[in-house]
Amino acid sequence: MKALIIDDEKHVREAIRLLVPWDQFGIDSLLEAQDGIAATELIRTERPEIIFTDMMMPNMDGTELLQWVAEHAPASKMIVISGHDDFSFVRHAVKYGGVDYILKPIDAEQLVSALTKAVDCWLAEEQERARKRRMNMELNQLKPMYLEQYLSSLIHNPAAHASFAGTLRQELGITKPIVQARMGLVRLELTSPEIREKFASGLDLLLFSLTNICNEFLKEKELGFALRHRGQGHELLLLFWGDGELAPSLIAEMNDALFLALKTRFHFGLGQAALFPASAASAYQQAKLALLRRNLLINDSYCHLFDAAVPTHKNTPLLFSEHEERIRFAVQSGNKEQIRRALLPWFDILDQDGYLSLEQLVMWRQQYELAKSIWEFKQERNHTEDKHRSADEQVLLPVTSNGGFDYEQWKRSVYEEACEISVQLSGKDKERSVIEEIASYIEQHPHEEITLQDISERFYLSREYISRKFKQETSGNLSDFIAEVRIKRAKELLANGQLKISQVAELVGFQDEKYFSRVFKKRTNCSPNDYRKHHYGGEE
Repeated sequence: MKALIIDDEKHVREAIRLLVPWDQFGIDSLLEAQDGIAATELIRTERPEIIFTDMMMPNMDGTELLQWVAEHAPASKMIVISGHDDFSFVRHAVKYGGVDYILKPIDAEQLVSALTKAVDCWLAEEQERARKRRMNMELNQLKPMYLEQYLSSLIHNPAAHASFAGTLRQELGITKPIVQARMGLVRLELTSPEIREKFASGLDLLLFSLTNICNEFLKEKELGFALRHRGQGHELLLLFWGDGELAPSLIAEMNDALFLALKTRFHFGLGQAALFPASAASAYQQAKLALLRRNLLINDSYCHLFDAAVPTHKNTPLLFSEHEERIRFAVQSGNKEQIRRALLPWFDILDQDGYLSLEQLVMWRQQYELAKSIWEFKQERNHTEDKHRSADEQVLLPVTSNGGFDYEQWKRSVYEEACEISVQLSGKDKERSVIEEIASYIEQHPHEEITLQDISERFYLSREYISRKFKQETSGNLSDFIAEVRIKRAKELLANGQLKISQVAELVGFQDEKYFSRVFKKRTNCSPNDYRKHHYGGEE
């Protein structure tokens, strides 16, 4: 603690120094001033907890000083030491918070008693001040969480929070009414490798830093507010009041500040101005789509506008389901070169199109996870994670040093993951599943003229291996199985009396009706026409 002794007489100041056991009161710094003006300078810089003052001094007397301290240093405790037994002085001291009024000559017991009272009073008040500071800190910490939760709920159910605009104004001290707002969004999928390493313990701290930097620009100018989107992974929401005309330029300024602080820039999605809070949900969706549909292969801007977003139909080339069967067979083959060849047509389509969006990647990931379950790829850790995966899961993507999407690395990672799955599927169970896949494929394509070479190329297996494993697993020849499948399908088609025998033959892969009839009779002991009459009561 600090104490200040103010008196124009040096021997009085020295007496006070000598009469008090300062250490017992926790006072380790003693200051002196010979008049009120000098004292005010010390009080401003040193903030002493205890002040002893005379009443009659040059330049600024005790009455003026008491009043000044009450206004500028109200926490300090004042003890008056005066040679004048004047009721007006005493009343003035009491009015402005004086703890005691001691008459000269100074009595040591009175001085120590007054100081005891002053220190006890200061300590009691300091405890109360500390309690209030803790409460304020807790409230300040809770306020953003409260607003974040409120806005997040508002996005999903606008009607339930019609008064939110007024609440937001009150909490943020905004003077103008909030009638409409423009919403921006930052997602953390594309963060540079350096940032990921720096915030390896978790992206919450990164999001906290982004929020604080953005709010330095928005709150000070009363142009908006930034806060975390609760329940949506790592998303930062930005509200720009009114029509948000300055939003793009503000985003550029914020990105410059983020670059200075974190050495990287971030991509912002920006929707159009909408009524607030009634249209908060649609405003959020616009900002989100602006980010999700931006072309990851072009990195010429960090502010992406909703009205410039690529329409949904541009996402179709990425559909993994169109390439799933070919890739699955390659993965089951266990051959890395076959996997590379199977992925190449899909990658070629992307290269030719020149467009790749985060929306596509999310869609692809969902389809890929489904495909893996079809391939009977089971891994307990991934299974546990998949249970909690949302339809809008944010997947960390390969990123260049400047925060751009690393397209080539992404393709390599797809290939590497497929190879890892192939290793998991190796062994006897894989061999059995491949033979089952071949049988299933033949059953689904009885109308095609399927040869052993066709199957070899489709399933990335040698003809010798297929013939050997098929016989081991089914106790029959592949050619016999193909014929049986065709005949079985032909029997079903013969039930339709409107189909001619030649049409049935063509539908099960025979271009020559006579050859079909010979094969059918060999395997059923009757002609197709006799089979129809016997089983379905019809004739050609």
